[in-house]
Amino acid sequence: MTKAKCAAVAALVLGGCFAAAAQTAPPAEPPPVADAGTTGQLKCISEEDHYVRLGKGVGFRIELTNKCEQRITCKVFVYITSAKGAAQDRGTIVLAPKSAGAAAKNSYTMKAKMNGGSSQSTRECRVY
Repeated sequence: MTKAKCAAVAALVLGGCFAAAAQTAPPAEPPPVADAGTTGQLKCISEEDHYVRLGKGVGFRIELTNKCEQRITCKVFVYITSAKGAAQDRGTIVLAPKSAGAAAKNSYTMKAKMNGGSSQSTRECRVY
């Protein structure tokens, strides 16, 4: 390789390194904001559903966590089918703003006929 080619390759490599160092980090994403009206609030709410032990029985728990700075209330609707029959229930979950720490997480538990089966749930959430 000639000296000119080596110099050109070195300039390209070093130029790429300096260009990468000169780039700034992408701007931070703004925090999520709740949707207007009654919706699932997909940007603000994370959900976990699972079966739990209730004394000698079994329950189905929906745990919601608020990721926004607005207070949110959610109506939850649950329908479970299993070998022992169907169970249906509804309830309300109130969530504090994200900055409230543990109060931003809340749950609703309903009695189930057995551990397992098929569950369907939905929620209607709004800022209050």
